[in-house]
Amino acid sequence: MTRRFASLRVLAALMLPMAGGLAHGNDRGAATGLNAIFRTHDLAILGDVKHGVPARVAFFASEELFAAMAAEGVRHVAIEMPRVLGRQAMGVETEADVDAFAQDIIRSQRWHFVDPDHPNEESSVTQHRVASALGRQVLLARRYGINPIFYDFNNPLGGFRTINDPVYRCLAELSTMTWVRYGLDQKVTKADRDAAIMRERFSHDDELAQFIEAAVTRGGGGKLVVIPGYAHAVLPGGLAERLEQRLGRTAAVVGVFTDGGEEVGFLGFLAEQARLLQVDLSRAPQFRYRISTGTIEREAEPQRYAGLDYARQRRVPAVCQQIAGVE
Repeated sequence: MTRRFASLRVLAALMLPMAGGLAHGNDRGAATGLNAIFRTHDLAILGDVKHGVPARVAFFASEELFAAMAAEGVRHVAIEMPRVLGRQAMGVETEADVDAFAQDIIRSQRWHFVDPDHPNEESSVTQHRVASALGRQVLLARRYGINPIFYDFNNPLGGFRTINDPVYRCLAELSTMTWVRYGLDQKVTKADRDAAIMRERFSHDDELAQFIEAAVTRGGGGKLVVIPGYAHAVLPGGLAERLEQRLGRTAAVVGVFTDGGEEVGFLGFLAEQARLLQVDLSRAPQFRYRISTGTIEREAEPQRYAGLDYARQRRVPAVCQQIAGVE
């Protein structure tokens, strides 16, 4: 993710406030409470509630997680990694290869990662942490005999052949100089542009689901775990829903948190993001997982999310109504 699009990634990896539920521990004494989800579901979606947080970056690239998946017969893990980096990462066979892979990413200066808790800092530590984690996920997948699938697009806008969001279509057709002029005149705000970009990305989740489905089929089928940003997991027509339809399986959607403190105030934050992007985030996940305790809980009050549908409040910049005739 380039720094230019860092704020967009933070918006996309939406955070989740959840009510208390029925906690159930590790009934096999295994490394993580996620074992129960992997054991009982052929499709598990682990929603990353905020991309780039160090504890979650480490968890998604941990031996603990991959050992749990392998123990419960998971055959495939779909990782939100640009496909071109995934192809490069398939050469990773040792810890030394992980570091070399990370250094290659950093030297290329094409990919830049941010810690969302420090969004304005471009830290070499953050670059190495995230790049190393991507390589380590591949190393662990190979070590545990799990097929890694790299499903993300190769650039922030995806290089889409079609455009679905009418506001994004309008803004994408503006020349650079027009952008500058309209921005200075406040005819199009950064918030409007960021929201349109993210809606356009979300609208192509079926393409990602199709890519994952094909990879699972080529790999002989079997249990699948997907690790996307949280919004992809809960949006109507999003990645989880598309995979359910394509694979004919019911997804277990899990919000992954670092600890209990991260959950405080998240309902308000989620409402803020739904309002900013003008999207529907009213679907609650079935479960929440807490990394600090290794426990999983069922969401007890999904109705609390019912008011988080802002899709009908979509704002259309006046210039789009004039130029593109957007209704």
